[in-house]
Amino acid sequence: MSDVKNIEIDEAVVKAVADEVSKSMPTQPSADELAEKVATMVAEKTEATNKKNIADSTEKRNLESGIETLPKELRFAKAVVAQKNGDSALLAEYANYVNKAWADQSIEKSNYQNVTTTADGGALVPDPEFVAEVERLTDDYGVASRLAQVRKTDRDSVTLLSGTNEVSFTQTGEATAQNAQKLTFGASTVSLNKYIATLVMTSEIIEDSAINIWADATTEIARARAKLFDQLVFTDSTYGLLSATVGDAYKTHTVGSAITDFDADDAMNAKYKVVSSVRRNGRYFMHPTVWNALRQTKEATTGGYLFGEVGGAVTPMIDGVPVELVDVLPAIGDITANEPFAVFGDLNRIKLHVKRVLETKIFDAGVVKDAGGSDINLISQDAWAMRATLRAVPQTRFDGAFVILGTGTVS
Repeated sequence: MSDVKNIEIDEAVVKAVADEVSKSMPTQPSADELAEKVATMVAEKTEATNKKNIADSTEKRNLESGIETLPKELRFAKAVVAQKNGDSALLAEYANYVNKAWADQSIEKSNYQNVTTTADGGALVPDPEFVAEVERLTDDYGVASRLAQVRKTDRDSVTLLSGTNEVSFTQTGEATAQNAQKLTFGASTVSLNKYIATLVMTSEIIEDSAINIWADATTEIARARAKLFDQLVFTDSTYGLLSATVGDAYKTHTVGSAITDFDADDAMNAKYKVVSSVRRNGRYFMHPTVWNALRQTKEATTGGYLFGEVGGAVTPMIDGVPVELVDVLPAIGDITANEPFAVFGDLNRIKLHVKRVLETKIFDAGVVKDAGGSDINLISQDAWAMRATLRAVPQTRFDGAFVILGTGTVS
């Protein structure tokens, strides 16, 4: 810092100096003019002057600081790491940068390969008017993950034990010997299967997008996980309830030769084919279109709707038992002869073994295949990939806890 000295000059000193100055000047200015000039001279000699550069300058200087000063590759990488680590401060800074950049028109839309293809992400690049919401017309999944027992494990295979007999009392007389009984058990071992989902996105899509595309991708992966669980429990060719393999002892009920024969009597008959402990906690599982057809059943005498009037809200229910609408089960238009289409039972009797948790990784190097099977080099094509892996398998301890409803011959 510079030292600034304050000097006070009284009028006598100023006048004396002015008189001496006036002697050497050809003209005789007034005393006030001389006093002002002397005061200015003294101030220039004693006061420090700091140039503030208030006026316009032709020199270009970078006044930016923070994330906007980084190269786009490093800026993007920091945002990805922040998303993964939950760094809210850095995510907020990145979001503010993107919003300001769009407002200032300092980011231009690049001509990357999918900018004109809405399905591949081009719709995420904002136009002058843009609603930053992603709407999806999707089915509702998650019945299995909600009602079945989801059990985490660190093993590659799981063995379940089940009791195969019951203890009973026998009438006997005095001093009469009776044979002893023993408990018997059955063991069932299943191996976990591996499932994978990979998403590829260009860096332009991520930087130019007006939404948090990583959050949207995470939501979609979670939805795909719920759909996979429903498929494993209900429709998988090996483990699904509707695709029973040889040796399974699921109970069955046929509704007739066609789906149009299905009525409330069939549903109630199926319910009473299982033991009481299952029946107390059991539910019906069917596609929404199958329930809709059953919902429109009319009473024989009055012609009114059997399951409640159209004008009121109706909770799907048959004989006091909830009906779960499962989108992965066959729709009414797809059900042919000799085909299972619905289930009654207690889904809590199924254990869904999942190895650890859903693992997701983000890559910026390597080669992956796109939806069409073509190779994408993440380095040379400046792209990113998100990969999610999951290992899971369902296991039914008691096959007799479920009744499979179908047309014709149900097997």
